[in-house]
Amino acid sequence: MSHSEEKFIVPEGFNPEPFILKRIRDFLGKFKIYEEKNGAPLVLLFDRRSEVFYCVCHLESEMLISKSDLEAVLDPEESEEYKLNRDIYTDTYSYKLMEKDALSGRSFEDIVVEYDPTYRPNVPLKVFGGQHRIMAIKEAIQNGVSAVHGVRVYFGLFSEQKVNIAMASNTAIAVSNDLIDRMQEDLLGNDLRNWGQQVGLLDKEQHFADRKNPEGLPTVRIARTLIVNYYMGKSFEKEALNIPVVCSSGKGIDKCYRNIRDGINWSDRQLRKMGRKFARLHKLQRESVLKRDTDNSLESANKAISPCVAASWAYAAGYFQDNPEALEIHYALTGRTEPGQDPLNTKALSAARLKDVDPDTYPGLGCRASAIELGRMMETFLLHATRAKEPGITLRLANAAIKSFEAKRSILAAERALRGI
Repeated sequence: MSHSEEKFIVPEGFNPEPFILKRIRDFLGKFKIYEEKNGAPLVLLFDRRSEVFYCVCHLESEMLISKSDLEAVLDPEESEEYKLNRDIYTDTYSYKLMEKDALSGRSFEDIVVEYDPTYRPNVPLKVFGGQHRIMAIKEAIQNGVSAVHGVRVYFGLFSEQKVNIAMASNTAIAVSNDLIDRMQEDLLGNDLRNWGQQVGLLDKEQHFADRKNPEGLPTVRIARTLIVNYYMGKSFEKEALNIPVVCSSGKGIDKCYRNIRDGINWSDRQLRKMGRKFARLHKLQRESVLKRDTDNSLESANKAISPCVAASWAYAAGYFQDNPEALEIHYALTGRTEPGQDPLNTKALSAARLKDVDPDTYPGLGCRASAIELGRMMETFLLHATRAKEPGITLRLANAAIKSFEAKRSILAAERALRGI
């Protein structure tokens, strides 16, 4: 048999902790839910996957909007600056349809919140899923349209539970893998974010992007890729074929990153220097491309943070740690700012190809993230720092790098075949 707890019912077999019951009573004392107004009981529910208590109820538009916090964070004791969920984009077709529905009096359901008055208590409904619906409802209210909306309210969540609930809520609306990565990284701690801010990849109190963006803000995936390849380059055998990797995204924490994370010395001077040099390269690449009258695409402007280029550049930075002269040449790309020229010379990279092998549709170096393309791009940075007679990436260098990598690959394949005789 279930038992009543004042204004709500706790089903038989459930025994919420006292602080959960206190939080629920506090919620019901401050919110006049639609069910209570109409004499319907509120039932406390339990999510076994996340081991959290919640209830499903309905609130009128004005109450919902006035008490909702779209800036929910993982740990308010650390900072209230870093959002747990995704950013809001109101310029999409799907949002315009949502806004139209709200103006027509649509009752939205399953807006996911946590009732948490411990920070920003004037807006205690911390929104984990449904922030775009909240914005559409707000627009409708401003136009005199009100409705009743369904809310799933969680109580007393710990950090791991917040991430789990937020991921589940956002996955249901096809959230980007980059946001999932950011949530998972926040759960691991703030080391990667702090490092990104210290080296200039992020501004002070800025978070990684929750999706690929025209502003060129790096994602967690790119930051992880930089770290992983830097360490790979430091430890790899110099005579072997060097193949960087791109960290996976949205499928759990990347295995390579997970394997090294506990051993990362975030204050290491050379690691920070690598980060600063890459941040500088990315900034100059954007500036030099965007100020041109032609050949100024966003793809070229953000070339440094394309997965293939970022992985290969960081791998080379690690690879040259025991060769200071080559390392400085590698880092010197950040100083290549001649008029009309971008540090990575995207025109040359796009035009490079292996004659009679690469098809006409081949997009050039640095566009794809296959093992072969990563190897080719790494070879470009390798030859630039050790063999090139002129500074900077050129078409001749890029073509030579492709041929050099393919020759090395053929030699290794031949050696493997000969061992099998």
